Amino acid sequence: MSPSPENEDNATSNDRSVSSNDASAPLTPLNDDRVNLIPMQQKWSPSGSRWKDFLHFVGPGWFVSIAYVDPGNYQADIQAGAASRYELLWVVWWTSILSIYVQILCVRLAYYTNMTLAEAQARHSTKWMRRLNWFIAEFSTIITDLPEVIGIGIACNIFFGWPYYVGVIFSLFTTMVFLFTMNFGMRVLETIIFLFVGIMSISLFIEMDFVGVNGGEVVEGWLYGFTKLSNQNIFDITGVLGAVVMPHNLYLHTAACQARPAEKEHIKQAVYLSSWEPVAPIVLSFFVNLAIVAIAAERVYGTENASLVGLTDFCEYFQKLTGGCGLWAIALLAAGQSSAITTTYTGQYVMDGFLQLQIPVQMRAIVTRLIAITPCIIVSTAFPNQLNELVNIVNSSLALLLPFAFTPLVKYNCSPEIMGEEGCAKGLEKYILYFFAVAVWAINAFGLSLANGGFFGDLRPKLNGAGSATLMGIVEILVQIFYVWWNWNCVMTPIAKVSAVPTIESDGGAISSEDLDLL
Repeated sequence: MSPSPENEDNATSNDRSVSSNDASAPLTPLNDDRVNLIPMQQKWSPSGSRWKDFLHFVGPGWFVSIAYVDPGNYQADIQAGAASRYELLWVVWWTSILSIYVQILCVRLAYYTNMTLAEAQARHSTKWMRRLNWFIAEFSTIITDLPEVIGIGIACNIFFGWPYYVGVIFSLFTTMVFLFTMNFGMRVLETIIFLFVGIMSISLFIEMDFVGVNGGEVVEGWLYGFTKLSNQNIFDITGVLGAVVMPHNLYLHTAACQARPAEKEHIKQAVYLSSWEPVAPIVLSFFVNLAIVAIAAERVYGTENASLVGLTDFCEYFQKLTGGCGLWAIALLAAGQSSAITTTYTGQYVMDGFLQLQIPVQMRAIVTRLIAITPCIIVSTAFPNQLNELVNIVNSSLALLLPFAFTPLVKYNCSPEIMGEEGCAKGLEKYILYFFAVAVWAINAFGLSLANGGFFGDLRPKLNGAGSATLMGIVEILVQIFYVWWNWNCVMTPIAKVSAVPTIESDGGAISSEDLDLL
């Protein structure tokens, strides 16, 4: 890579401290000092073997792809098949393709700037916007955790008959145990997790064959199901979008890439290899999701209360597969547990990136876990019979929150001031990226107010009295104004006119040596 003179000067500077009170301070990317905190962590350079080089970068893509087969995705798939048979398969497919592109953008940002998304947002935001963005990112991570630990609670209920909240509390201890075992190597833990998810994947493919899937309908829904789109599908579409392209994954992937640094002259090749790495796991996850959609389409669609079927009772439809509920519980436990680990780490990266809190990694794991699990315990205790509906709401809410991570990711990828001339998107790609950003915002903005969107459009007819309707209208308008303003402000605020991140101590950064060791 041939960095710009400005970036070259920044890279050789030993002073990473920038005053948050000086809006005119130079905006410098974090240098490589934090990666060098680990002596054994050598920067990559080509070995001469294409496969050896590719395998070096295998890991982060699979790590973040856990989110594509998590309990939240399972719930979205069940609802898609139960409501519309195969008509929404095209949504699952194209959101999966979009997510590949999104992960590539994360890779570019991570390598060309040596920053996580949280760090980039903090560094290029004013003080109060930084705090607001931190709150939104933290909130996104917390509600992402809800389906994950609920999945663990459901699995424990199937296995042991425990109330859901007991399994949720139990997940606090299991997550901490798994986080401890990662000190012995991430690949060992990933192998165990994917073994369990693989067992469930095989069972789903077997069951899909047993139920007699209509191949013609599958192809039709996959390739041109959009021709049958109606406003009745809005809530399900936003649910799929939120379950597949999760906001927390953008923060996680940019952080996970920091564990595989590359020599400056080989950054472009590192980006190329790391960009291909998440393709296979994401495509494979699509077919797992397809299997769940197919089973729901054949077994749940048309049944009484089909709109209420979800994680808690889906295994009851595995009538032809012996031990189906047990396998379903294994998958929920494995998927939920692995996803809980990733959301815990995302919470740490978000906290470090935005707030620059220098807290020991063990303490950060405990704090972020407690923050995330508290609302899950409350929900599973107060609403044990409404968990399926709550997960549906979470999925749609994640879609609503996606622009708060995706729009800045697009902006930074299109900025030569941040990415350098070689790393930033140019020409047609730049316009495509901004089109995607606007489209993601527009879909969610319409979903907020339209009927069947799951939000104001569905709440409005249920209100009694002019006062309630007026209050709801005011809240709806304020939310929409904020939604428009935030995205407009993010896109239109020039990079050169925003203040930098608060002072960062030279011996610490957003990712500590212990974090990198775990990855």
